[in-house]
Amino acid sequence: MTDFSQYQSVGTDGTSEYYCADPDILIIFPKAGMKDTPQTARVAVDFQNAYARKLGEKCSTLVVMNNLASQDAETRRIYDEMTTNGLFYGTALVVNNILSRAIASFAVGLSKPQMPIKVFDTVEKGVEWLRTIRPE
Repeated sequence: MTDFSQYQSVGTDGTSEYYCADPDILIIFPKAGMKDTPQTARVAVDFQNAYARKLGEKCSTLVVMNNLASQDAETRRIYDEMTTNGLFYGTALVVNNILSRAIASFAVGLSKPQMPIKVFDTVEKGVEWLRTIRPE
């Protein structure tokens, strides 16, 4: 379990808590048992886009997927559309249980994301990777 007290809290969208590791690395921590639906995805995308616009530079997202109970193809499509808006440069998915690994596999393998996306077993490893792909 990650100690999120080391990261700055930047708000909530009602179903997830948001933190930043660096100003341009947005950590998303869904609430336990979250069922990610098209409706929750649109709210999340709005929150994330607003954050990036306010920051005024490209951002990345790191999603701690361990609390997700489900996510369907339409929901993944909504997130994938976000990757083409020019506000984001990469996504790290953190998994450490069978269900979250399966959901991440669909996101990476079947969705054909438009920007770099990679799966990690810790938040720290995901943050380090996002730092390496940060635009100059």
